[in-house]
Amino acid sequence: MATRTPPARAWVLPLCWAAVLLDGFDLVVLGTVLPVLLRENVWDLTPGTASAVTTAGLVGMTVGALTIGAITDVIGRRKALIIAVASFSAFTALCALAPSAAVFGLLRFLAGLGLGGCLPTAITLVGEYARRGRSGTATTTIMTGYHVGAVVTALLGISVIPALGWRAMFVIGAAPAPDPGPLQRPQGLSTACGEALRSVFSRGRR
Repeated sequence: MATRTPPARAWVLPLCWAAVLLDGFDLVVLGTVLPVLLRENVWDLTPGTASAVTTAGLVGMTVGALTIGAITDVIGRRKALIIAVASFSAFTALCALAPSAAVFGLLRFLAGLGLGGCLPTAITLVGEYARRGRSGTATTTIMTGYHVGAVVTALLGISVIPALGWRAMFVIGAAPAPDPGPLQRPQGLSTACGEALRSVFSRGRR
């Protein structure tokens, strides 16, 4: 007689997959919009400045990946994953409001902290909740979310950027952040997304 999967366990894989999908989206979105920023000379951006912005995000990811283990030991993996997703989603949304390259780079660094902590936490969490002997399959499934997110970013960029401008890409990357369930989504995330949405669609393609 087959045993039923506990509800909490059944939701771990899809929620972690969605979190990793957003992780992949937000990591690749910068590469999607940078050519537009350079072509339109936004903030007088140069290739050197663009490289600095990219590096800032990667440094943030490194710091996030190195520190997330200590954080999970204190508050637990579920809370750490929720905080990681909420933080990179909020700072990604705020990128749509960036007034300068310096602020944009700072926001990418802060988003990188959450991006770096998301994937290792999601993989560990799924491994813990996976049925016996299925942890490898669960981990592989989680990794597909990352690649799906990257592909979705590129496809959306083709249609969204010409219609709504590059800022809309950052709002889209933050808007579908998964609901953490019993733990409410931090208020700052909703505020950041709402503010960014109002600003982007009031500016049009600027």
